[in-house]
Amino acid sequence: MATASRTPPRFAAPLEAIDEAGKWFWAFLKTELQPYPGRTWVVGRITIAATIVMIIVMTFRIPSGFIAAIFTMFISRENPTATLRSGVRSILAFAIGAAYTIVGVATMVDDPLTHFLWILVTLFISFYLIQIVPDYGSAVAFGFMTTGAIPFWDQNLVNVNDRVENTLWLAFATLLGSGVAIIVEYVFRRVHPTTDLTEGIDHRLVAVETVVRHLAGNLPLDGDVEKLITLYTNAGTSRLRQLILRSRDSPQVIAERNAAVGLLGRLVDLAGSMRLYHVNRPNPLSQSDRERFLRLADEIAELRTGLRLHKPPPMFELPSKSVTTELPFLPAMERTVALIPQALTGAGTLHEYVPAFMEEQTSQPLIVSDAFSNPEYVKFALRGMLSASACYFIYNAVDWRGLSTCMPTCIITALSTMGSSRQKQFLRLGGAIIGGVIFGFGAQIFILPYLDSIAGFTLLFAAVTAIAAWIATASPRLSYLGVQLALAFYLINLQEFTIQTSLAIARDRVFGVLLGLMCMWLIFDRLWVKNALDEMQSLFARNMEMFAELTEQLLVEDRDQAVRRMRQLRDQLNAGFLAVSAQADAVLFEFGRGRRRKLEIRDDFRRWQPTLRTLLLVQLTSSQYRMQRPLKDLPPEVAKAQAAFEKDVAHMMRIMADEVCGKTAAPPPDISASAAKVREVTDKWYSDQGLPLSTAATDVLHLTESIASILAPLHEDIHATFVTTQQAPGLQQPNQLPGLGEARS
Repeated sequence: MATASRTPPRFAAPLEAIDEAGKWFWAFLKTELQPYPGRTWVVGRITIAATIVMIIVMTFRIPSGFIAAIFTMFISRENPTATLRSGVRSILAFAIGAAYTIVGVATMVDDPLTHFLWILVTLFISFYLIQIVPDYGSAVAFGFMTTGAIPFWDQNLVNVNDRVENTLWLAFATLLGSGVAIIVEYVFRRVHPTTDLTEGIDHRLVAVETVVRHLAGNLPLDGDVEKLITLYTNAGTSRLRQLILRSRDSPQVIAERNAAVGLLGRLVDLAGSMRLYHVNRPNPLSQSDRERFLRLADEIAELRTGLRLHKPPPMFELPSKSVTTELPFLPAMERTVALIPQALTGAGTLHEYVPAFMEEQTSQPLIVSDAFSNPEYVKFALRGMLSASACYFIYNAVDWRGLSTCMPTCIITALSTMGSSRQKQFLRLGGAIIGGVIFGFGAQIFILPYLDSIAGFTLLFAAVTAIAAWIATASPRLSYLGVQLALAFYLINLQEFTIQTSLAIARDRVFGVLLGLMCMWLIFDRLWVKNALDEMQSLFARNMEMFAELTEQLLVEDRDQAVRRMRQLRDQLNAGFLAVSAQADAVLFEFGRGRRRKLEIRDDFRRWQPTLRTLLLVQLTSSQYRMQRPLKDLPPEVAKAQAAFEKDVAHMMRIMADEVCGKTAAPPPDISASAAKVREVTDKWYSDQGLPLSTAATDVLHLTESIASILAPLHEDIHATFVTTQQAPGLQQPNQLPGLGEARS
């Protein structure tokens, strides 16, 4: 009997895999949807703004109200000033899109061939702008304007005046949504003055400090601390990075904050690992380890105070290497805390002595620096154009005008930084089903027929918006599901100024969304798309190659040319860091053989990324000094030693890039000895001249040694991960994992 009831072996593995996937998915949802400090305020702002927009649309009978509502999600920023600027840019983008549409279509609408060609060109421009315009909201505004107006101008039975009026109403919708969002943002900031970024950083540091102090006292963690550190360990720092990018700070300050936030995320991960290790450790801490934990907690408290008061945090010295510990994560936590002030060096005291050679204007550029040189942007635009034009052709071929919602769907789902195609497909389809079928159809069948006033619809609308906003404020692994959910629901219930109970209209719009998703899946997600881990690997190696080129600019005699190139490389590196982070999130959605090893390599890249960011910032700060006094102005022996050090840094970076890609790398230089040589030669020259070291020379030496102290352990870690792994039997390189080679071919 026991044998008969046992699961056959051929079914055991699939059932275990399904059970494991179900447990992972449930834990994933719990992690993404649990509250964190500040989340309720963000959701409240979005819900109130969207609900006010809905009431205005219904009261004043404003067409195309769904755009006004969805833009309350798009333009919300860290502070009211940034929201105002974002709203103004979106309004200008809609105005430009409206003028472009009216002039372009009006001159070509009479000829079907030129009209179709104009649509193709317009779609290409819309998707191209999404890639080259740094402000995503403005780029999407232009795309929404043009794709939303195309169905108006295809209505041959409607006169030109009505078409122009509908186009202008479409442009007015963004003015309404932006204006309401800005007002709500200002009101909320009066009530809750702490910014989301400041609150997010401070709460993470408090959580780490609390864990460290409990460990120092051999005390068990209480439930709240346990829950908080687990929350931040799983949530990551993606939302903080988004807030930094949306700020109005200079590119240098944005890069510094990004590096510091990356290190903060690493510190939270280490604290979570240290907590788990300590729970399973039977022996109490030694007195030496307790003192190190207390010192670490005090340093974190000083760091919090400095960041809260907007003062440069103090530099922290690491314990001597002769001081040993049995705790595997304690030295890593100490190194991470010591790196955070170095990441902020350029905004601290060094910045007072150095002219900002690397600084550009603080205003955000209209387009990215490589807008017309990067072929990936053209590929992206072609993918988007083919997908949207396929939608246009299909719904016109079957003469089903209600499917026109497919084109705005293509615009809003064209996010190159969302990660792999599987992740995007899951989020898009899930959002359309939940927002369109469950909430959309469900409301029309069970709720809307029984409502006879705007009050009941307001409660329904606010509830769905709050759910969508709560999901949209999760990490990038899930956040886009909330945006897609809101879009599908708004397309059904906020296209006209009435409570919509017709299932035919809802059916058409949901099918339009699904048509857009299907075309994006068949074309956009299949054309020129790489495996996520392969892409992350190549992006990380490319970042190190660019770092090497940036370092070599210090050896270029033409200072103006070098500075211009360094600015370009700095911006490209910051964009590269974000791309690596996006692909790291996407790896979680890739399954199949080798998944466990893929996740291990992903964790390695995530561990190295904050260190590389910090190294970039220290190098940029050093470059400011070097540009102030180039090699030709230095004593010959000092210039020779400094040039040798810069060459060694560039060489080391290229060696690490080769090792990451699985190539045979040259023997690495002794970067620590090279930095020591710079100090030795500089000290000797000043001693021979009978002069004390100048402030600038002391700072340059400090930065040189910092670069060496960061770069040497980074290379050791990368070398041990890839080269040692390759030599070990039974282990594979990332590009040897099953399924990774196909993406390259």
